[in-house]
Amino acid sequence: MKPGIHAAACAAVALMLPGAAFALTDGNAPYDDCMLNALRESRNGAAAQLIQRSCDALYRNNAMLLPRERRYHECVVQSLPGVRDNYAIQQIMAICSRRGEM
Repeated sequence: MKPGIHAAACAAVALMLPGAAFALTDGNAPYDDCMLNALRESRNGAAAQLIQRSCDALYRNNAMLLPRERRYHECVVQSLPGVRDNYAIQQIMAICSRRGEM
């Protein structure tokens, strides 16, 4: 490859990288917002993992969710922040399962 063409190709790639990085981070904004809002009040590691799983389902794998699954995950994200006790987590998960008919 000629030096001039090689330099032009490298410059073109370098100019596209910031745009590509922005496009990747912009697509994660709803997921990141879900995690930040829900985990801000998190008091329990198990609850945090369940919240993360629900944010992932809602904002990364949402094309494959059925309406009942969406209701379940929305219930988890809305109800688990701030919960400290494992028994309370179990009760909330049971209620969310009933609401989502899972």
